[in-house]
Amino acid sequence: MDVSRNVAKTVASRSANWTASIIRTTATSSSTFYHSAPLLNNRGISTQPSNARHGRHNLIPSNTGYKFINSTSCRRGLQTNSSTKATSQNTQLAQEEGNLEASAGSVDNALPFPKVPQPPEIPIRERLRRWEAENISEVLAPDVSFDQDHAKHGQVNNLYTRPIEGDRIREIDDGQQLEDPPQPLFEGGDLVGFGSERSFLLRGDLVELRTHDGIRIELAIFVRELGIQSQFYTMSGRWVHKASRNARFFVPNFVSPEEVDPLIAYLPDADVPEAIQDKLQSFENALPRSIGAPLLQKMADFGHETDAVYRENLDALDNAYNIVALPQQVRHMSLQRLTKEILKLPPKTKPDSIAPSTLYAVYRTIMNEGMGFSVQSSGNTRSWGRFEIVPKRIIDSIKMVTRIIRSWQVHTVTSARDGESEIRPLGQFMAEFESFLGTARRAIDVSRRDRASTMSGQVGPVGAIVDSDGPVKLAEQHFDTPDLKYIRFMKCWVAWDTFSHSSPMNGIGSAILRATGRYDGQALDRSTGWQFLQEIGIISPWETKASFELRLPGYGYYKHAVTEKQGGKEPEDALAEMRKDWKELPVYCIDDTGAHEIDDGVSIEASETEGEHWVHIHVADPGSLFRLDSYPARRAKEMIQTVYMPDRVIPMLPDSIVQEKLSLAPNRPTLTFSAKMNEKGEMVDHKVTTGTIRKVVYLTPATLGELLGNTVTDPEEVLAVGNSETITSFNDGVMHRDMASVDSLSASDKANLKLLASLGDARRTYSLLRGGIDLNNARASVIVKIDKDIDVDCYNSPRNSTHVHSDPFISISIPPASDGPSIYGPVTNLMTLGGEIAAAWCSARNIPIIYRVTQAHPDKPDPGAYFRANVLPYVLRGESVPKDVQSAYVLAQGPVLPSSVPGPHVALGVEMYTKCTSPLRRYSDLLAHWQIQAALLEEAKIGESLVGSSREDYLPFPKAKVDGLIPIMEGREKALGAGRRGAERSWALQAVLRAWKFGQSKGWRDELEFRVLGMMGGMVNGFVDRLGLMAMMDMPAGMEPDDIGEGDVFTARIKKVSPYEKSLLMEPLTRVSTAGSVEQRE
Repeated sequence: MDVSRNVAKTVASRSANWTASIIRTTATSSSTFYHSAPLLNNRGISTQPSNARHGRHNLIPSNTGYKFINSTSCRRGLQTNSSTKATSQNTQLAQEEGNLEASAGSVDNALPFPKVPQPPEIPIRERLRRWEAENISEVLAPDVSFDQDHAKHGQVNNLYTRPIEGDRIREIDDGQQLEDPPQPLFEGGDLVGFGSERSFLLRGDLVELRTHDGIRIELAIFVRELGIQSQFYTMSGRWVHKASRNARFFVPNFVSPEEVDPLIAYLPDADVPEAIQDKLQSFENALPRSIGAPLLQKMADFGHETDAVYRENLDALDNAYNIVALPQQVRHMSLQRLTKEILKLPPKTKPDSIAPSTLYAVYRTIMNEGMGFSVQSSGNTRSWGRFEIVPKRIIDSIKMVTRIIRSWQVHTVTSARDGESEIRPLGQFMAEFESFLGTARRAIDVSRRDRASTMSGQVGPVGAIVDSDGPVKLAEQHFDTPDLKYIRFMKCWVAWDTFSHSSPMNGIGSAILRATGRYDGQALDRSTGWQFLQEIGIISPWETKASFELRLPGYGYYKHAVTEKQGGKEPEDALAEMRKDWKELPVYCIDDTGAHEIDDGVSIEASETEGEHWVHIHVADPGSLFRLDSYPARRAKEMIQTVYMPDRVIPMLPDSIVQEKLSLAPNRPTLTFSAKMNEKGEMVDHKVTTGTIRKVVYLTPATLGELLGNTVTDPEEVLAVGNSETITSFNDGVMHRDMASVDSLSASDKANLKLLASLGDARRTYSLLRGGIDLNNARASVIVKIDKDIDVDCYNSPRNSTHVHSDPFISISIPPASDGPSIYGPVTNLMTLGGEIAAAWCSARNIPIIYRVTQAHPDKPDPGAYFRANVLPYVLRGESVPKDVQSAYVLAQGPVLPSSVPGPHVALGVEMYTKCTSPLRRYSDLLAHWQIQAALLEEAKIGESLVGSSREDYLPFPKAKVDGLIPIMEGREKALGAGRRGAERSWALQAVLRAWKFGQSKGWRDELEFRVLGMMGGMVNGFVDRLGLMAMMDMPAGMEPDDIGEGDVFTARIKKVSPYEKSLLMEPLTRVSTAGSVEQRE
């Protein structure tokens, strides 16, 4: 067992019953108010401040208005009575640490509690500004030796020379990294849950507030949302505003909203200045005991219950990793399942029957592990995240490397001081390490002959082609078997994020970099570690971290590629006898030329009623070919959806079957969703049919736009590096097909397409009148072309130092500024219609699928009223809704969630909706197809409709099974979305680096316009319009945050680019105000 665990166990056995009693003394009464509030260290054990390494691992203590009295005994000889002396010592120690603040002034603040709230005499914003000005020395000018030298996000924290600010509890996680403009709240993949599994907080919920290093922890009760900030009442009796996203752990309905309501009169009613955001604040007016005490007591009781669970299960919790980890296999588990395994609860224990304090005891233990566990879904309050458990073999290797490096460091120092010693601890391993260093140095030197080293955590582009035999050269440096553990360690550090940023393992990675002697003058951090892996030829010079974060095939802890296991007999079509032959009805497949699979098409037929037409959405039908236990089905469930990156596509289903049997083409099977529509866009009838299409016409959205007379403007290429003409790139997954042009379309085809677009537009207008909203999600696009002769699998060999003498072509394009119709609009309207039809058909039969539903948010204003008053007038006039009105309307709605029961999707303006038109690349769509096909077979078998039936016996996925899949799909879909955006940004920043530092882009300008969006972390957050990228800018000299407003435009130049950290830092030059004036800043 680790030393830290022995220490934790000792402290638990000796000090488990420490209790902090809080005394509040008033001027009018000598009575004492006792409140039991345990202080928890990072192992979850109750301690006193005097026995907690100066409080560094404590929950943040309360303000100076409270006195801590030790009410129990300790075996270490510390004074444990409740005397004034002991109390003053504890209070003095807390004050020296800066962790306690005056609640309402000095020692003389013992004023009687007001009987009623005192209304502020001036607006809260003005009072906060005055408070900030009066306390400027305390808030904005901390001691330089500590507080002005904190690690930024992504950097290692030295908790002993640069401790966390005592009262600051800002959380920074990967979900808050700077990215391009986020997708709107109602993006289809924004998945949340119902009831207690919701993804937003409500008044009275208990949450854990934790710094990104996990050292400071504070329990708090959620009060309300205010603008972009959330308001909490904390266990230490203070309030805090945070701009963070959803809490990772929360207890729903911990107290009733009515118990929290009285707090509101004493709290700010608007966002607070950034200077005090994320910082614990005392109440300006003393908070009556009748309001605060019950809430503090309940939080304290919850802490006591959690401590009791820990003490009762000390051995199991301290050995949690060894209980659940496997020797060579990665595991992913929910918190409930982890709790059942670690605490050995009965197998039939239902997740919702586990006490919140028990879950929190396990959660706290896991989060405080230095390594072995990692949360894969940050912010997922539906199931408190899914945890990745690293294989034991990886952890054992890490521990071995740690021992070797530390021994090597000690031997190096003592040898320099006392001379070389003949006795070398771990001599054989130290010799192996020195051998690894030699091989690594030679590989680095080879790399630097062609590629420059940078300060950006990224090697530069190749300087010259020195090898005429091809773009790839396997260098003579080969790593031996003993070397692999050091390479694996570096990947754990910089690629897989196996360690937290406060882990001592960060020092081991830095020691390896220092030992090479090749990174003098550079920060020995993770970014440089990434460059090290590039220079020794283990990862490609353009690799992005996203591939490792997502554990894509070939990028996980153990290298394995997605193999196409076929074997066995040809899959049989389960619905062959039921298929309708669509004969010569033309099916129009509208997609870009680079599409990797064609999974939907549309057609139209006149109905028996004049003015009404049948619109058919034909969708590829993989469900009829794959059984649930087949390899393609298992692979699809594991991947959840196709992975799209700028440089690669990893299909969810085996590509050979998709291209040969499923991607839409003549004589391919389909599942068709049909709607009878009138000219107003109303759906008169609907049906679902299995069939076979015979005639297919392929065309692009641009061609359709040209046919409809819409102005088609190509995206503007704003930056390009490399030569696309000399790189012969190819896409393995692209389905080659003959594309129709406007001229090649027949007259009937043109008429059909115009009628389809007209009905789609009518349906969209119908939806807009019912609350739907058009959101323009256009964003910069990144195109990457890699030489086809470069096999990226050459980096899958852990022994070879591979060096590539070619660089990818990278371009950044931004969409044209236009309020006109999107070329993708007609297709989107029809695909949304398909989702409506599938949802309605399944709902009528009570079939559980993955519906996408808008949940009513009880703390939000009525979205219907806002729509009628602010959005509908624009729709009725046929005008575009202003962006600020759109944003406010979206915020007024509840979030969209996946559910096994139907409900309205407000943002789409539909009664119910599901995703069903992409079963070749989304598992949720494939699941819907399996359910529908099972119902079609059952109806054919029993000879009657299942409308109104509540049966589930014929379904492959009963409701309970669907409910179990929802959290898994939610986490994976969100992770893949974030990974794709992260990869796009990394590639874009590589292009910026090559243009800025190496002059690879014609027409590059050093001065760029920077548009301000707001303030973040003492810096200016904004957008570089010319590059289509978010960026941060230093605070201009001589200016204060209040001097800078949203929409201000600066001219700035690049200061630093880091593709690894996905950061772009600008240096201000000149400000151009919104009024057009120009101020020169020195």
